[in-house]
Amino acid sequence: MLGFSIAAGAAAMWLVSLPADQQLYTPQTDPTAAVTAEARGAQERFAQERNAEIVASIAAVEARRAQETFAQERNAEIDASIAAVEAHRFAQERNAEIDASIAAVAARRAQEQFAQERNAEIDASIAAVAARRAQEQFARERNAEIDASIAAVAARRAQEQFAQERNAEIDASIAAVAARRAEDKLAEKRNVEIVASFVALIVPWVGPIADVQVGSFAQTEEPEQSWQP
Repeated sequence: MLGFSIAAGAAAMWLVSLPADQQLYTPQTDPTAAVTAEARGAQERFAQERNAEIVASIAAVEARRAQETFAQERNAEIDASIAAVEAHRFAQERNAEIDASIAAVAARRAQEQFAQERNAEIDASIAAVAARRAQEQFARERNAEIDASIAAVAARRAQEQFAQERNAEIDASIAAVAARRAEDKLAEKRNVEIVASFVALIVPWVGPIADVQVGSFAQTEEPEQSWQP
């Protein structure tokens, strides 16, 4: 843009200076030539004015172009600033969205972690309850077995006690029978001895009364019954 302005200015100066250079070499000989020269001077002045207008137009165009260029550059700077602000705002909004997403993910993970820990606690509680119930069931079954064993032992002991008592009763009965038999045998022996003693006492009296009947002798045996137990 600056080179174009310099070239345009040089061209305008050349156009302005060109008729003046030609006047140095034009001979002034007669009035016709003077009129011609005057006309040429007027033409040159017109050309100079025209050239000045052209130069002014070129300068105006250059100024307008420079102003437009400045405006464009300024607008470009403004657009760049606006774009930067928009980009910054977008970045802030994007960062806010990212932060919100991170916070949501963190909250969801914390909730999932809490749910996992809660489920683990529930599972542990259920397992503890199941273990306690199994232990209680085992204790009940064990107590039932112990009670059954105690009952069996008690029944066996009662049976043994009954058997012992029954045996004792049998032994007592046998002993009583044996004692009674011994007493009977002793009584029988005693009766025999008594009879023998009685017979020994009455034998000397048998000769004189040989005709005594057995029946009468049997009556004499009645007092011997008192010796039987």
